[in-house]
Amino acid sequence: MTGNQILDELPNAVQRSVQKALVSLDSGTQVLGQGERITHVLFPTTAVCSIVIELASGDKAETATVGRDGFVGVPLILGGAVSDAAGVIQVSGEAYRMSARSVLDLCKQHEAFRRALFGYSAFRLHLANRAVACNSFHSIAQRMARWLLFVHDRVGSSEFHLTHEALSAMLAATRPRVSQAAARLKREGIIDYRRGNMRIVDRSRLEAIACECYAHTKRLYPSVLR
Repeated sequence: MTGNQILDELPNAVQRSVQKALVSLDSGTQVLGQGERITHVLFPTTAVCSIVIELASGDKAETATVGRDGFVGVPLILGGAVSDAAGVIQVSGEAYRMSARSVLDLCKQHEAFRRALFGYSAFRLHLANRAVACNSFHSIAQRMARWLLFVHDRVGSSEFHLTHEALSAMLAATRPRVSQAAARLKREGIIDYRRGNMRIVDRSRLEAIACECYAHTKRLYPSVLR
């Protein structure tokens, strides 16, 4: 098994034979540029990547969070050669890097892999649509809880490096508002953080605070690999 749920849809023999590079990625690394041609596809194992739209003003908003459940390079699978968003590593870790051509060839050769790629691509459209409603109607604390739970699910660890500056970009909120929400969760003993290191102390209470979007999305995901 590779540690990435999409790549794991390939037969074991194919997983071992395909050309893929396991790379280590630091937080803040841009792995895909907005408006740039997609030459490689990234399949995270322990890294977490944010898909981000940047406006002319420099303001940024996240449309999806990608971990071991998915891949970076969805437009390629849908027939696009250029990415309409950037991919930025938010939690450092590892990922498999494969050429765009190799991924498209494997897609043609292996039905289960093709279904997983297209299913996950549809799931990402759901995330983008859901993000619009979530950012419009749910509080900073609810959205922060949702995002932290997403990361926890993808890294498999209660501790990870995450700054308030990164959180503010991911939640489309100002840093002071994000700091206030984080301070509240810390006071209540739900999370702890210091010097950019985040730790989830009480996941059950974090789930209770998170908006409905977390549970809805978690229920939907298993169906994308069928």
